[in-house]
Amino acid sequence: MVKIMENKKGELTTTQLVTIIVLIVSFIIILFLIFRLNPGEQSNKEICHNSVVLRGNLVLRATSGGPLDCRTNYLCISGGDDCENLASASKVEVNLNNKDSENEIIEAVAKEMADCWYMFGEGKVNYGEIGSSTIKYAICSVVEFDEKIQKKYPEITYAEFYDYLRKTQKQSSQSYLNYLYGVNDVNFVIVNSQFKINVNNDKIMTNEKYSIITGIDDNPIDSDIIFKVYIIPTSETSSRLDEGEFITKA
Repeated sequence: MVKIMENKKGELTTTQLVTIIVLIVSFIIILFLIFRLNPGEQSNKEICHNSVVLRGNLVLRATSGGPLDCRTNYLCISGGDDCENLASASKVEVNLNNKDSENEIIEAVAKEMADCWYMFGEGKVNYGEIGSSTIKYAICSVVEFDEKIQKKYPEITYAEFYDYLRKTQKQSSQSYLNYLYGVNDVNFVIVNSQFKINVNNDKIMTNEKYSIITGIDDNPIDSDIIFKVYIIPTSETSSRLDEGEFITKA
């Protein structure tokens, strides 16, 4: 009887050890996924989206609205190096040996633009202030390209970029172009005058930083204009945009 009890104790100890090992391995996997997926960045985007939706509540807007809690995301699109001016940025790696590496670069920018549109309510939420006449700009992201990308792809035309948005599905039933601009033809993309973009002639120069921007033009009678999402050179932000205020935190 005593021997049987001892065996059972031994079996229980083995079970406990196996359980502990499984828990440790599971914990390591969870940690890997946490760092791999960078949930901090995603959380910031969700926090922003939630604050925008809350701000869109008519009752809150009538009392100047709830506070927006939106931060600019800094993104390094890398061909293998770091981006010198964005040391603390999140990073998207691009394999420059792939034939479609240019599309990988464009895809990374397209995703940031789609995230920006989502963060600020997809054009369905009025996050302005009743009675205000101020233009409000949101810099969702600042994007930089590393030196390897700069050497291989010194420039990407806006025509190439918007054509990629047209022919690439964000999800199974909707292209990036349709999601961001509500059209299926690049010729019908309307660029708000504040952003001064020429889709047919402008170029993305990869040796420059670019800002992904949206915003809203408040109107005293509340017929506010919600801007679409655009990408413009960060260095030209002040000169291109009409006078207004920025509602995102650095």
